[in-house]
Amino acid sequence: MNQLSLLNDTDNEPKTSPKDLLTVVIPPLEGEYLYAFDPITCPEIKAGCLIEVPLGKRMASGFILSTNSERERASAEQMKGRGIRVRALPVSTKPVQAITPEHLPFFEWMAKYYAEPLSKIIDLAVPAPSFGRADPSYSSVSVPEAPRLGANQRRVYDYLATRSAPTTLSTLRTHCGASIPILRALIQKGLIEEVGAPLADSPQLSTTSATTKWDTLTDEQQEATKAIQKHVVDRSFASFLLHGVTGSGKTEVYLEVIIEALKQGRSALIIVPEIALTPQLIDRFESRLGHRVAVLHSSLRPHQRWDHWASVLGGKTQVVVGARSGIFAPMKDLGVIVVDEEHDSSFKQGEGIRYNARDLALVRAKLSNCPVVLGSATPSLETFHNAHTGKHALLTLGRRFFNSRPLKYDLVDLNRLKPWQMPSRNVSPVLLTALEETLSQGDQAFILYNRRGFASYLQCTSCETVVGCPHCSVTLTFHRNTNALLCHFCGYTTPPPVACSSCGAKDPGQTANSEVDPLFKHRGSGTERVYEELSSLLPQARIAKLDRDAVKTLDDYTAILQKVRTREIDILVGTQMIAKGHDLPNVNFVGIVDCDVGLHVPDFRAAERAYQLLTQVAGRAGRREKQGRIVLQTRVPQHPSLQMTIASDYNAFADGELAMRKALSYPPYQKLLRIIIGAEEKNSAQVIATRIADDARAICDELGVSLLGPAPAPVEKVRNYWRYHILCKAASAAKLQSIMHRLKRDGVYDKTARIVFDLDPQDML
Repeated sequence: MNQLSLLNDTDNEPKTSPKDLLTVVIPPLEGEYLYAFDPITCPEIKAGCLIEVPLGKRMASGFILSTNSERERASAEQMKGRGIRVRALPVSTKPVQAITPEHLPFFEWMAKYYAEPLSKIIDLAVPAPSFGRADPSYSSVSVPEAPRLGANQRRVYDYLATRSAPTTLSTLRTHCGASIPILRALIQKGLIEEVGAPLADSPQLSTTSATTKWDTLTDEQQEATKAIQKHVVDRSFASFLLHGVTGSGKTEVYLEVIIEALKQGRSALIIVPEIALTPQLIDRFESRLGHRVAVLHSSLRPHQRWDHWASVLGGKTQVVVGARSGIFAPMKDLGVIVVDEEHDSSFKQGEGIRYNARDLALVRAKLSNCPVVLGSATPSLETFHNAHTGKHALLTLGRRFFNSRPLKYDLVDLNRLKPWQMPSRNVSPVLLTALEETLSQGDQAFILYNRRGFASYLQCTSCETVVGCPHCSVTLTFHRNTNALLCHFCGYTTPPPVACSSCGAKDPGQTANSEVDPLFKHRGSGTERVYEELSSLLPQARIAKLDRDAVKTLDDYTAILQKVRTREIDILVGTQMIAKGHDLPNVNFVGIVDCDVGLHVPDFRAAERAYQLLTQVAGRAGRREKQGRIVLQTRVPQHPSLQMTIASDYNAFADGELAMRKALSYPPYQKLLRIIIGAEEKNSAQVIATRIADDARAICDELGVSLLGPAPAPVEKVRNYWRYHILCKAASAAKLQSIMHRLKRDGVYDKTARIVFDLDPQDML
């Protein structure tokens, strides 16, 4: 124990002499603190509780690690030898169970791996307790005949009518865009009733209804299911890569394995990239498993998140579907962990402690003696490599569940088209014709442009200066619908300029001569421009947009997808948000406006991400009887990412990329540690980065680790901080952990600087 609680300000200390001891960590402080307590007056105290403890002259919140163990006895002897009396807890202490003792080894592993204090790890994982109004539940009321309702009320009423048990408000918001006024109106009409039961008190389905087996699995699905279920029954760890093409029925495998876990009296944890992007996954789980499903993600209100957390902690909910932070769910007797779309970079935390939920799933499964399933149509190269070297068992689903025909691809080389041959700036003749045919056949279409806004940037026609963000070293994106320039890094927004800040030229649009060309030209494009072009080219089509500008809340997102399902939208234009997890039977065409977006950034994973995005979005088409058609527009038609997408040959793509990674000593052949140094003065950032690099190089030389840098980060300035980065490569994570521990322990650097240690980085920008 590297810190001991000192006795001071003891006027309010209990006058008794408690003999029981406990160890507490207090975020964000490092080390552990020892306290005494009276088990008679504080019988609820046990490991895993959140508790208020005296710290100096104030009270602080801490987490109990253990009570009356060898840890406490050794610490008490150490304090006694130094003449320090153990401080006692106030009699009024009221602990709240926040985690289970079984959780602690997992958190301790995280603390060691990421070189962070255990207190910060637990604080990151556990939501703040909330004892406000519980999330109310609603159920439908049987009526003699179907009522006449508006579209919004009808959607909510129909959803509740299909549910066999009460449904919480948060679930209704997520799945059918419910709001309090809509629910009140339905209650007044006598069509639904408020039950008021929070999730923690919701009735459980019977074992029979929760474990109903479907007999429609393919041979491949049955083989995969049996292989995983064996480890559920045997209570043994195993890791699986479920490599299934898009539409091959990976979710059905997940469900069958989870049902087996429930039969065995065990629980199940499912992690998805973003809860907002996979609403139908939750629908399917709830319809098959009912109120055994809890949801954990950052978009929940604090009391909702705590209610779900407490329900799981109390053993009242056996299945959790969560986003990245769901990996911390306080599951008891885990039977299986599923990581859906395991390749997705969203599993990596981008701020604070930069953990990867996919990697942590493997650790947690091993500690819990249960199998973990990593599912994807386009696995990360690290996972693919590990499956082919024996670290994971490989399970393959090679054909689509509904025996859909192979996708038909058309590659459009934009280099061969003259501007006057294009129906619009971003729509080629092939793409337009394909859309017209799709609409004439009564089908729906997805159009991908993985860039928001109307124009990528504005450029002065007088001096060619590009309008940039004053806080970041990136251009500002023009959004026509709000007539604003927006930085997609820091959120800075400003109206379009009327004069150039560089040459002083003024926009002639401010004069009476309206025929003069504007000073600032729109360069590049985005979803907003593509939406406008398609609306002009196809005026009869019902077109909508799905990106971060179009949806501000989960309800907005759900409403748009619901309109696609009900055929109220013909064409959906969007960013990568349209590529993930959607199973929409009438979408039989996908167009990619610009396949090259993101392909040429200075990141060794650029080609992998492009292949994954193109393959995933293509997989949204033709998921039933009709053949899906894909049109890809590009200026680099021979790029391997595009060619292998068209060939539907993931193995060939992976082999080529892995050969490049091996030659350059990148993952999966080497582990990476990226150290990012930021300061408000560019010179200060460089000086501090140089000092850290010198200290790190001495350690690297000792450990046999290679070091690159320091060098300016590709995006050199973000939120007013100039950034430099250092890259360390090693054969094992242990050596990189040693570098982090020693630099954090011994390094003395400017406290105004921001220093980030990113082990296993996913973002190199």
